[in-house]
This record gives sequence, structure tokens and C-alpha cells, in this order.
Amino acid sequence: MTMWTPRVFVAASTVRNILLAPKPKRSSPQAAAARRPARQPRTIMARYPNHVWSVDRTRVWRWWIWPTWVLVAIDHYSRMVTTTCSLEGPNAGWVTTALESAFARYGAPKYMITDQDRLFTSGAFNELVHQWDVKQRFGAVGQHGSIAVTERVIWTLKHEWLNRVAIIRGLDHLGGLLDDFALYYDGYRGHMTLGGAPPAALHQGDEWHKPPRSAKTRPGNIERRLFPDVNVIAYRLAA
Repeated sequence: MTMWTPRVFVAASTVRNILLAPKPKRSSPQAAAARRPARQPRTIMARYPNHVWSVDRTRVWRWWIWPTWVLVAIDHYSRMVTTTCSLEGPNAGWVTTALESAFARYGAPKYMITDQDRLFTSGAFNELVHQWDVKQRFGAVGQHGSIAVTERVIWTLKHEWLNRVAIIRGLDHLGGLLDDFALYYDGYRGHMTLGGAPPAALHQGDEWHKPPRSAKTRPGNIERRLFPDVNVIAYRLAA
């Protein structure tokens, strides 16, 4: 069998293959939706103190042998550490107790960003955020506006603070180191993103005036503090 058109000849096998070819499958709406790129979660920009917090945990070692979990939470607007404490056990009960203490001290945030660790998806944690009317959001590791803010604080805690201690001797010693770190980080350590202000000043709404670069004299209201466990001397402008 041969089909003929002007100067075009089609073999019988070609015609047969065309007629017997299956119809192309049409994609279902569900399959088409599955192929679309996932919508990126909306970034929540912190606009005032206690608007957005993020919380994460990390592991440190006592006597270089026993692992201990440490919980860290930070206010995104002021970059203030709102809690940094050791957890006597890796369970949601210790996490909720630590956060409740921070809420009572500073006030509860409107949004709290966590990862999807089982501690932050547990029934106890869900009960906490509902009780304090906090909206929980899940952040992605390394993305702007997510728990990456807390991860940077954890890096500072480990590399600029705890690594300066030869041995963490126990829970009481670790607790003192964490309390000192929060005091240093919030009250003495200036932040470039805040114009050199310490986080506590911005969180409390205090006025902050950055010394001009052209200043010829040293301010007379410099406060000095020694943190002996880590051998750090911190300075700040007194109020």
C-alpha cells in the first residue's frame, strides 16, 4: 500500500504505524499541579520587639563525654537572645518550661519559627503555642528569615564562648556559662545590623547614639566587665 501526494510517497508500514499509534495521554490537573515548583513560604519580617522569635537546639558536651542539649531562642527584630538554657532531657517538657519562662519575662512573640524537629511538633509544644496565642511557622535551614538567625547565634555561642572553656564540668557550670553568654551577647556585643547597638538596647526601646567616626576624645562613660570563665573583657557605653 502506498499513499501518493505530489512528489511524496509514504510506505505502507509508516501509515500503519501512524494509525496504530496510541493517543497521547493528557495530564490530569493533579499531576500538573505536582509538577509545578513548590510555592516558597512567605517570609515574615520582624517589625517590632517580640514580633518574631526563632528557636532551635544544639548539643554540647560536659567533661567531653556526656552530651547535653541547649535551647536557644532569639528575637529577630532586636537580635536579643531571649533564652539560652540547658535541657536536662531531650523532651518537649523541658523545652516548653524554658520557653514559658522566657514568655513570662519578655512577653510572648506573635510568631515563632522552628524547624520540624519532633520536639517542636509534639502535642506539648502545640499546647504551649495555643495557650500563649503564638503562631508557629516552620523555617528552612539556611534561608533568610528562618531559623538561620538562631543558627548563627548558636555558632557564636559555641565558637566565641564555650570553646574558650577547657572543660564544662557539669550542669551548674554550663548554666552559668549560658547565663553569662546571654548577658554578654545582649548587653555588650554590638551588632553591625543594629548600627553598633547591643540587642538589649533595641529590645527595650532605649535610645542609642553611635559615636561619630570623627570623635577626637574617648567617651568617659565606658563600662568594663570581665567574664572570667571564658577570659573575655567586654566594654559598653553606660547609660
